[in-house]
Amino acid sequence: MNYTKLGNFEAICLIVVLFINHIVLNLPQMILDNSGTSSILNCIYIFILGLIFTILIVKLLKKFSGLDIIDISEYVGGKFLKVLIGILCIVYLIMETAFLTRMFSKNLLLLYFNNYPIAFFLFIFLFIAVVANFIGRKSIIKTNTIIIPIALISVALTFIFVVDLFKFEHTLPLFANGADKIFLYGASNIFAFNGLFFLFFISPLLNKKEDTSKVAYISVVICGILLILAIATLVFAFSDIYYISRLSPIYFIIVNSKLSGFLERPELIFIFIWALALMSFISIAIMFCINIFRKLTNMEEKNSKPLAITFSCFIFVVALIIDNVFELEKVANAFYKYGTLALVFVIFTIILILANIKKKKL
Repeated sequence: MNYTKLGNFEAICLIVVLFINHIVLNLPQMILDNSGTSSILNCIYIFILGLIFTILIVKLLKKFSGLDIIDISEYVGGKFLKVLIGILCIVYLIMETAFLTRMFSKNLLLLYFNNYPIAFFLFIFLFIAVVANFIGRKSIIKTNTIIIPIALISVALTFIFVVDLFKFEHTLPLFANGADKIFLYGASNIFAFNGLFFLFFISPLLNKKEDTSKVAYISVVICGILLILAIATLVFAFSDIYYISRLSPIYFIIVNSKLSGFLERPELIFIFIWALALMSFISIAIMFCINIFRKLTNMEEKNSKPLAITFSCFIFVVALIIDNVFELEKVANAFYKYGTLALVFVIFTIILILANIKKKKL
């Protein structure tokens, strides 16, 4: 299969794109709901766990340079396992994309566009992603490398503008409901590093395959620092952050920051940037769905572009299935957490371990 080769910076942006979309939507609130005033300590802990996990995965991938998780699955269990893992990956991307697009659209409706049907926004986001995939993979990757740094800067700026509101006593009690909630049950919050999903596909894409470890470590450090910064800002600046409405906590920071003192509706600028980041992720998710499907079916590239429409239709349908807002959030958060833990942190890891055992025996 022909791949669009990536430089290190492009690969890092590819891994970070899913994380940045979650952090501007529901990720901070999920961490706060789970860990309360101990959320900062928990984030530092899962950051360390994320680094350890990344070190393990990089080591396991070392003997399979130039292969992705689909190829490695075939090596371990033949065509059956290859097809099974490929289908799971496509389903994961469709579900992630559907829930992210629906939740972002829901926020737009609640805040600014009450009279518009949600299907309208879903169609716009997906239409742009389809057009991007018809234009080509290279354009999607290049655009992502422009959008993601801007999105990262926009999120970092939101924290700077509320520094004057910091009160460190908001972190008390430090251990909240107990150390076991932070270090035992709280370990499941490692799902926050869901961008590592793309790490298992990155090796064949890199110009220099030996740079996989460098790309992985830098990506995890960026995500870890941003996560800690986001949670710390929310905890230090807002004592009632645990009881806010189910809108984006990052949006909550902007509208309560001093930035609104000299800019009228500053949140609109940030929402526009985050909408671009969402479009970029949807385009990338559909691109990977197409690439995985091609690998499973040996389809020629020239015949695969119409698949962008097919996968977009699946995403559109899944996004509209759940009508109730609270039910949508509950299902989306459950899938985000347990789907990521099961596929990325358990199934992929087991396959890599089995592949290394098999290679060692042979």
